Amino acid sequence: MITTNLFKSYFIPAQRSSKRLMIVLHGKGDSLRPFKKFNQELDMDNVNFLLLNAPKKFLDGYSWYGEPPYLKQGVIRIREKLLQLLSELETQGWKSEDIFLLGFSQGCLVSADLALHWPKKLGGVIGVSGYFEFFPYWKTRLTSKVRKTPWLFTHGHKDDVLPLAKTKEGALKLKSVGFPVNFVELDKEHNFIDEDYPLIKNWVKNQITGNSNSFTRMN
Repeated sequence: MITTNLFKSYFIPAQRSSKRLMIVLHGKGDSLRPFKKFNQELDMDNVNFLLLNAPKKFLDGYSWYGEPPYLKQGVIRIREKLLQLLSELETQGWKSEDIFLLGFSQGCLVSADLALHWPKKLGGVIGVSGYFEFFPYWKTRLTSKVRKTPWLFTHGHKDDVLPLAKTKEGALKLKSVGFPVNFVELDKEHNFIDEDYPLIKNWVKNQITGNSNSFTRMN
């Protein structure tokens, strides 16, 4: 079980004993509610899930940060809370290398930013229909341990919210500094589709078993 007062959260325990944890961050205007059966959708019984609600109210849901010119300030603020959460999780016995971050859209940016500022290797970062914000001097903060964190991104050719080319450009930046990056292009819009789930499941499985080379890497 996980306890935290930093976020409104929902914990889904693994169906069989597991030390692995996936932290799920929703998109702008959404909440943790649609992800309450995410473990069943991924068909993963050997991973625990921690669903988080963003702190800012936005329309019928929540947002992780504001729009420019408030974006940078908002990202830094949520980063500090999430860094504190990871520290809490370590204190509760969760190892950094067993923690996966999964973010959709705005949640992807937050997950990526967190991974770039956490000083240790994570189990992996997964971005679905997401994007990035690379702040000045971001490369100088990367330790050799951080560069070992693997990344998976899925994005759609029909995404009219976040263009695929822009997201792929960000993924290439990560690859250029040595991160192991997988970028999968799908025939989809700005959403989750059935093809996303087995991709994520198999990729996570490969990271856990150390068989990551069997997954096609980004060209």
